[in-house]
Amino acid sequence: MKKGLLLLLLAAIAAPVFAYTYDTKVPVPGKTLADGKLQTEMLFPVYAYGLRIAAPDCQEFAITNTEITKQKNNGAWEEVWTVKACTRTARIPIKFTTTEQGTDFAIDPMGVKVAK
Repeated sequence: MKKGLLLLLLAAIAAPVFAYTYDTKVPVPGKTLADGKLQTEMLFPVYAYGLRIAAPDCQEFAITNTEITKQKNNGAWEEVWTVKACTRTARIPIKFTTTEQGTDFAIDPMGVKVAK
């Protein structure tokens, strides 16, 4: 979660410089099990993957869907969040684990699927 917070901070600082537009409305669309606080924490780490797939001149990003791919079991579950970056989309797989301190999440970079 610390890594996610660092990415969020970096993205928040860089966003005004590069004039990117991110849809930050919570709740995000779809069927996520993440609560509002967790969704807010996840926005910019997820958008960081949107930046990776976007065309160089793309400045508009939105989460267009969330879906559960592995149901919650013993406090763990998996989802795919879809990010639209101008004309491209990325399906970003995320693993969630509930802990005593809250919920941790991990993005699987090797599982990211990109479509034009």
